[in-house]
Amino acid sequence: MKVYLNAGHDRQLDPGAVNRRLNLCECDAAYELALGVQQYLERNGIAVVFGQDDDLYRICDQANQAECDLFVSIHFNAYNGRASGTETLISGSTGSLMLGHCIQTNLKAVLNLPNRGLKERPGLFVLRNTIMPAVLVEVCFLDNDFDWRRYDAHRDEAARAIATGIIYRYRRSKKRATGIIQYPHQMQGAQAA
Repeated sequence: MKVYLNAGHDRQLDPGAVNRRLNLCECDAAYELALGVQQYLERNGIAVVFGQDDDLYRICDQANQAECDLFVSIHFNAYNGRASGTETLISGSTGSLMLGHCIQTNLKAVLNLPNRGLKERPGLFVLRNTIMPAVLVEVCFLDNDFDWRRYDAHRDEAARAIATGIIYRYRRSKKRATGIIQYPHQMQGAQAA
């Protein structure tokens, strides 16, 4: 199993969402969280290809050429400073739907923010131009101080929740092929779904 982890935006060219009150940039938060997810995945024997780049063609090409099984892009939302919650954007394919559901369920349980659910966004570049099931996770609203503080208090749990969702989705699909499944509570460093 190989996962492409895309930390949203670019720390040199595109900060993404910002919270000036707390001096936060989405690109930095996404990078740090994606590294945490990568550690949990690798501890569980899952290969990770990591990328953060403003050039989305390059990101998609890397994922496709590496023949990754899943693609997960990590982002933080922004709107008006009051919007709140966690959501996962999916392409609409069955694989994307199932992966999105596994991640969203785990992340919502850990952060206990409003569940904005799964949203079909097949036109998003990284969801449209990858050949494997792909999702874009909007962890919380970076411009909402309450959302950010909730996330900040549970950073490690959020990384583990995303990794657990990925692992669970992979092991569920593997079960169909082999008839064997290892549940999340049996995984090293992962939490139950």
